[in-house]
Amino acid sequence: QTPNVPDSDQIRRAPKVLLHDHLDGGLRPGTIIELARAQGYDSLPETEADKLGIWFREAADSGSLERYLETFAHTCAVMQTRDALFRVAAECAEDLAEDGVVYAEIRYAPEQHL
Repeated sequence: QTPNVPDSDQIRRAPKVLLHDHLDGGLRPGTIIELARAQGYDSLPETEADKLGIWFREAADSGSLERYLETFAHTCAVMQTRDALFRVAAECAEDLAEDGVVYAEIRYAPEQHL
């Protein structure tokens, strides 16, 4: 290891700032599945958390804007209740804290959650 290059543990522990992150772009796959079941949303491409996570990663890395934006149709669909929004926001804060984020500017589009 090069002395001036931090290792993965040092990076994980370092305080971080996250700007302009989309709340509906970082849901846990298991949460999406649970919220979909509770709300009767049956259009998910996968119903197992691991497979759904892979589907989201592949869509995000596909190079296709259309495919990337398709992911938001699913996340927004399960974020249509007060309780769902509260849960997603709380889990977002937990996940960011786990990643060492000390300041985050999280946004969402209220018009997508009527």
